[in-house]
Amino acid sequence: MLRADLDAPRKQRHTITRTFHQLVQEHSADVSYQMVRRYVSDRKPEILAASGKAPEEAFAPQSHLPGHEAEADFGDVTVRLADELVTCYLGLGTGGLAYSTVASSAWAQPAGDRTRPSA
Repeated sequence: MLRADLDAPRKQRHTITRTFHQLVQEHSADVSYQMVRRYVSDRKPEILAASGKAPEEAFAPQSHLPGHEAEADFGDVTVRLADELVTCYLGLGTGGLAYSTVASSAWAQPAGDRTRPSA
């Protein structure tokens, strides 16, 4: 059934639910839906690989030199300060080495004043 689906149009392939019902009704199989779902999820990639129709795997190595990468986001946020709603300007920033974040900062101040606060 899974092999036959390789050449079938996308809309005519067997769903896991349909496969489960066929196994139970036509073959009197004593299986649970979860068992069929797990089997199909494990077996389908193997069948695709054996047929040569598996999607190509791609890997693009990344190299991030210290100080050459940073991310930032800015915007207005409404917060409650001393039981009063205040709209503040929020800035978030990170700079990283490869896969670890080495620094992060955030500041908030009334939206009318768009300058970064002093330390």
